[in-house]
Amino acid sequence: MRKNCWLRMAAGMLVLALMAGCAPNGDGTDLRAGGFAFNDEDNGGDQAKEQGNKQPEENKKKKSQSQSAASDEDIEKELAAYRAEREKGTSDDGDYTLVKAPNEENYKYGVGVCENEPDFDARELAEAYETADAYIRDTLKLDSEAEWCADPRMNAIYSDEDKGVADGYEPENIFLCEYNEHGTWRYLILVREGKGADWSVLYHGDSYKKKKRAERGGKK
Repeated sequence: MRKNCWLRMAAGMLVLALMAGCAPNGDGTDLRAGGFAFNDEDNGGDQAKEQGNKQPEENKKKKSQSQSAASDEDIEKELAAYRAEREKGTSDDGDYTLVKAPNEENYKYGVGVCENEPDFDARELAEAYETADAYIRDTLKLDSEAEWCADPRMNAIYSDEDKGVADGYEPENIFLCEYNEHGTWRYLILVREGKGADWSVLYHGDSYKKKKRAERGGKK
């Protein structure tokens, strides 16, 4: 299965993906992309072209209010539905990965898109996912792939002054993703020392507020 909070690809790659609907797995471009992946047919072509744009301020405000009023149980139910739809919308034939992202307008509480995530480019994201996948496979010994983080409680790290385990890192040097551990979704926090530096896994678990660092070995 392939990617955000939503992946902002280069304009040329976005156009190519919209035209072709798929891209090779081994070309350095990772298609686990929320902001780049394809909406369902109801969204229409125009909306697909605008995936990289942030939602209007009024929609953000409504989502924020809804999220603040939601219980963990409410969010978990929405996350379960979102992830199930994401799973159905992704296929891999060994050469190509086709991503069809859920329509986030169907979900409340900020589930799905991360509006505060920095605008990582395609190369940065490909490197982050490569590091995350290696950590999941080699360190955690799990048969799972990293997916974009759909949990608003984790994505809050980008705007939270208290960054917990990522204390001292600026938002542009923090990357979140999630993985499935025997049916339970958990999270990876990757960090780097600056743009162009290698990503390394700082934390794996279920909350960035917990002061528990990841086992080392996540660095490329």
